[in-house]
Amino acid sequence: MKRKTIYLLRCIVVILLLACSEDDLQSLQAAFESDLQEVTIGESITFKDISTGDPSKWNWRFEGGEPETSILFSPNVVYNKPGVYSVTLSVGRGEEANEMVKEQYITVNYPSQITVDFSADKTTATNEDVISFKDLSKGHPNEWLWSFTPKEGGAIITSTEQNPQMTLSPGIYTVKLTAKNPKTSSDKVREDYITVIDKNAIAADFGAQCRNTYAGGYINFLDKTLGTVEEWEWTFEGGTPTSSVEQNPIVQYNNPGKYKVTLKAKNSVNSSTKEKESYVYVVSAEKLVLYLPFDGDNKDAGPNQLNPEELTAGAGSSVYNSQARFSGESAECRFAAHFQGDKQNYSILSIPEEGLKNHYTDSEFTVAFWVKVSNMTAKNAVFHQGVGPGATYTDPVPRQSWFRLDTSGKTVVFCVEYKGKAGNWAEYEGKRMDDGEWHHYVCIYQKVDGKRDSYLYIDGQKVIEKKGGVDKVVDNWPYYIGCNYRFTNGEFAPENFLNGYLDDFILYNRILSEEEIQDLYNN
Repeated sequence: MKRKTIYLLRCIVVILLLACSEDDLQSLQAAFESDLQEVTIGESITFKDISTGDPSKWNWRFEGGEPETSILFSPNVVYNKPGVYSVTLSVGRGEEANEMVKEQYITVNYPSQITVDFSADKTTATNEDVISFKDLSKGHPNEWLWSFTPKEGGAIITSTEQNPQMTLSPGIYTVKLTAKNPKTSSDKVREDYITVIDKNAIAADFGAQCRNTYAGGYINFLDKTLGTVEEWEWTFEGGTPTSSVEQNPIVQYNNPGKYKVTLKAKNSVNSSTKEKESYVYVVSAEKLVLYLPFDGDNKDAGPNQLNPEELTAGAGSSVYNSQARFSGESAECRFAAHFQGDKQNYSILSIPEEGLKNHYTDSEFTVAFWVKVSNMTAKNAVFHQGVGPGATYTDPVPRQSWFRLDTSGKTVVFCVEYKGKAGNWAEYEGKRMDDGEWHHYVCIYQKVDGKRDSYLYIDGQKVIEKKGGVDKVVDNWPYYIGCNYRFTNGEFAPENFLNGYLDDFILYNRILSEEEIQDLYNN
């Protein structure tokens, strides 16, 4: 009897719940809100459903927005065009649906600031060439006014296109762009930006992929003549061949030195000649191990192609297109490396060990390079050769050589050592060399009558000679540029990072003569 009573009570409860569930459900009513209603172009707005009735489906429509539609509960929308826009939200639950439309709900304005900028696909051209200009302005301008003003007088040419394509008469032009939107305007001027020559005129010019090579190496020349050229007549002092009629010839240089290059460019009406003294620089190839001119990359320009590997940590990086020590026409095609590093963020170079084993076997060497550093607060090492402290050795002690600039009284140190200060040290105790100027350094390690002599040259002058040192042979590898290094707890731990500029790093497996050292310095 008791069980029947409990069963009847449960049935009554279920019937009552079913009878009132429809009445208890709140009616479906679409509604929404947003964090912003007025924005500038490019800003985003977050929308949020606040509908009643527990909807399970959403269908948004955003006039003028990106995206234009969404099925999310709380979408983010970007508005990239100015105007006043409506927003629609349709919600659903089962078979029910409800919709809300807010007319003119979002207002999108133009920015109140414009930053004007522009570029051209060429800044030198003939009077038949089409020059394409590109608007790079920020701030969403919708009006543009370009003006092209000739330097020698004459009519100013204008355009209202955003990205005009122009054919200009011969002359030098200043270019001005004024960009506007309904809220503001701004402009930018580039003086003497475009040079246009007559199609029949010729202005001979040339460059090279790299102006430096070794005796037996090649230079790839690049014609850069302005105008219509029909013939090229090249002359290469010291080169093989000595002349060429190709537009972009490749020439071999077999002897060290500096060499002049001449180009005569011609068409049926005109001709022009460009001559560049000491344009090509060729270093000796005798026992040349490594040659890094750093002219746009870190590739070995010598015969062995010992291209370094760049080792980095953190956000460290080195660049190879920094300004070199040259100026004017001498700086053409010439760059330097910029090293920046600390223990967390660094970039250093590692020379391939197998290549060094094959090409760097003798125990005498010369290292030459240019360095520029400013206001050092710590030691700055340029190279570290040989097995460093803390490493696992086949020999009882490490055998290493290194060079660094210091902040102490010994402002330049070139060292060959086995352990601690038990080696041969050449220490320059002159003025500090972190003066922000380029300086040339040459390190020499020479064997004489069973002893060792160490020499240090700065800017072509011998400043240190340490003769009669213990005969210590240096491990030729590993070889790092841009740091000292050691092993700490079995881990590679570079230190004393170079924070400055490095150029024309050269390693020889022999002793350079005084004349050769002066030649390197005078390049």
